Amino acid sequence: MRFDNVCIESLGYVIPDKVVPTSWFEEQLKPLYEAIGIPGGFIERLTGIKEHRYWDDGVSVSDGSAMAGENALKAGGIDRSEVQCLINTSVCRDYIEPATAAIVHHKLGLPSTAMSFDIVNACLGFLNGMVVVANMIELGQIDTGLVVAAEAPRVGQLATIDYMLNNMRKNDHQDKERLRDNVASFTLGAASVGMVLRHKSKSRTGKRLLGGASHSATEHCELCVAQNTWMRTKSTRLLQEGTKVVLLAWERFSATMGWTVNDVDKLFTHQVSEPQRQIFLKALNFDEKIDHPTLQYLGNTASVAAPISLAIGLDKGLVDDGDRVVLFGVGSGINSTALGLQW
Repeated sequence: MRFDNVCIESLGYVIPDKVVPTSWFEEQLKPLYEAIGIPGGFIERLTGIKEHRYWDDGVSVSDGSAMAGENALKAGGIDRSEVQCLINTSVCRDYIEPATAAIVHHKLGLPSTAMSFDIVNACLGFLNGMVVVANMIELGQIDTGLVVAAEAPRVGQLATIDYMLNNMRKNDHQDKERLRDNVASFTLGAASVGMVLRHKSKSRTGKRLLGGASHSATEHCELCVAQNTWMRTKSTRLLQEGTKVVLLAWERFSATMGWTVNDVDKLFTHQVSEPQRQIFLKALNFDEKIDHPTLQYLGNTASVAAPISLAIGLDKGLVDDGDRVVLFGVGSGINSTALGLQW
């Protein structure tokens, strides 16, 4: 896919104030650790994540998305009356029905002429939302769209802790399997992000979304499955098969965009764990210096991870005018998309 008329006008994000160290999860799981002989610090050593964030009590997913959307509009100096489409891409949501986008639309006070809907595709949702808005801009259906996402894993993580402690069988190998299958739950963290995309004729920035490519390997759709209160992951196989999908997505991206690894100035990715990030970079031959992760202090923020890493990188002045930037996403399923930006 190639885009001729799409610009990234602005980004906004929210990092919740409540810090939850990985050691807190370890402390809750201490009875299980002792029963199966696992030393303390297991999750942090395995994932490289030191801390996560939680929203304050009473803050909903739609609140997080709305706050990030508001920040994105302010950052771009864009009046809410100009927004013609809102897409919410969170894995988490307020309800099964209505769409969380409808609630965010109301909280942002967007005009009744602005359509709204959810796109849900695990951790890849935000990049999918960008593509949908970009296609609408290319088709002349809209000139300004807003993509938002917020994640809030607290309920699922607390339920997972209760489940694991209440189903302990001392010295039972099933306890070790249960910990292995559920450890991905404890990588997750809360945050939110928003992005405004505009037709280049209305853009004040000229920061282009040039195109990208995707690859799907849905034969592996059951390697990571989750409900609101649990998440089960076959981590080793997911990492193996996910790496293959990333490589194939990059091959398609490179063929579509004509970019090699050496053409990429900055890289912002979805991040699950530090070993996963290192394997990803090594497999694609990317220099670690161009990658700017948020994993260590935010955890795996699911659909928010890649775009919030970009937004934070921009705030830190890590991206220069003219840089070629790659936004890389991977989602359970397994699906992957790489998008090329000209900053």
